[in-house]
Amino acid sequence: MSRSSTEAEYKALANATAEVMWIQKLLDELQIPHPMAACLWCDNLGATYLSSNLIFHARTKHIEIDYHFFREQVAQTKLDIRFIHSGDQIADGFTKTLPTRLLVKFRDNLNLAGS
Repeated sequence: MSRSSTEAEYKALANATAEVMWIQKLLDELQIPHPMAACLWCDNLGATYLSSNLIFHARTKHIEIDYHFFREQVAQTKLDIRFIHSGDQIADGFTKTLPTRLLVKFRDNLNLAGS
């Protein structure tokens, strides 16, 4: 259980790291070119800062050591963590109930016809 939204987002980024690393290895084995640094987007500034700045470590002592593998990947520039405003999260259309205005925007972004 997370103690904060920053910790929850950080753990989600750490979990995504394993998947990203697996996909990168697969692409390497298939000799398919790909960017050296995968880009992960996060809508939590605290988690974004925590991924690249050890100053925040003292506030997160309760995060398990294996999640710091993720931070090492960022430090080695194998991952690029970027902030995205929660209002710009396209995936929200698949996971949340949206007001009509945002639902129409989501539908239009997917090039779906309105009814």
